[in-house]
Amino acid sequence: MEANELTLVLYPNYFGMGYVIFEDNPNEIVNYGMAKIRPFTKDNYIKRLHKFVKRYRPTIVILRGYEKYDNRISKRIVNVIKSFEREAEVLKLTLYSYSRTQIKEVFAQFGSKTKYGISKIICSWYPELESKRPDFRKNTQSEDYWMGLFDVFSLMLSHHYLQ
Repeated sequence: MEANELTLVLYPNYFGMGYVIFEDNPNEIVNYGMAKIRPFTKDNYIKRLHKFVKRYRPTIVILRGYEKYDNRISKRIVNVIKSFEREAEVLKLTLYSYSRTQIKEVFAQFGSKTKYGISKIICSWYPELESKRPDFRKNTQSEDYWMGLFDVFSLMLSHHYLQ
């Protein structure tokens, strides 16, 4: 990768979209956060993608992957990801995607496959995220808003380890 190339990592979910923009490697983060997207429409997600592309001019986009047998990802989110893939192709951006299975395989090397365990590992590498780390979730509880931030960081780090 040439110097000053930016990578845009996007992880859409029910709440909106986790994002990370980094330069060269995961230690050179330019910006990160959770983008609330309401109302939930594919067009609103695409508009946000265009804002990121216009502002940061990334050359690489990394997306949440999906698998046919993964029943934990809604059809709405799959459609958003497919739209992002088409848009990246139109914009001639290099595209990578990684499924939850691949993310779990990467983080298994560090001792955890669960979202909560992965968030703890990420906080050990990025202590500034500790205040956002959700508490352990019981099966009866819905996922915390900030878990999307850890999902996008896990996606970025999986790309780093798998490339």
